[in-house]
Amino acid sequence: MKQAPPARYKTYQRALDGEFTLSGEVSPCVFMYHPYPLQVTVALRRHTGESLGVAYAVDGTKNAETYTEADVERLLASVRVIACRRCTNPAFDPQTIETNRAGLCESCFVADLNAELAKAEESERRELLARDQQMKAQGMAIRVSAWVHPSSGGDDYQIDCYLEVRPSPGKIREMLRDEGSSVLDDYQIVNL
Repeated sequence: MKQAPPARYKTYQRALDGEFTLSGEVSPCVFMYHPYPLQVTVALRRHTGESLGVAYAVDGTKNAETYTEADVERLLASVRVIACRRCTNPAFDPQTIETNRAGLCESCFVADLNAELAKAEESERRELLARDQQMKAQGMAIRVSAWVHPSSGGDDYQIDCYLEVRPSPGKIREMLRDEGSSVLDDYQIVNL
């Protein structure tokens, strides 16, 4: 007799020592993309429900048609939690689950991302300021920073145009139309 397939949206729980739990659900991609391997989205939580991060446990030998509840429970049981290498908060052990956190807790990982983002934004701001000053020295008075939303699809991108005089809204719409944008009012005018 053939066994019924496991419920698609079942949440599996595993209590950890102290105030933490792991919960797991089979990721939707397992069912959407045949023959995607069994992937379990694992959430680390305090008993209060506070999320402490998400990672993914994978079994490449199983897929939507072949996995069982026991496979999901085995994957969840294999996940270990360690102390964050920076602050000692709980973190996923990267040797037991796929994660890009490298032994950092979610708070420390996000703090690092935010610091990198702030550094990149400051660098971009300085580059733009230098370019604005250079263009002003060449007689330009206005920068139009606009986002092109390609009519043909694809990723949006930003353009900067330097002008000697303030353009009319119609002129900017024409410029964006010539760039192939489907949106003609996503711009900012900056006086240099």
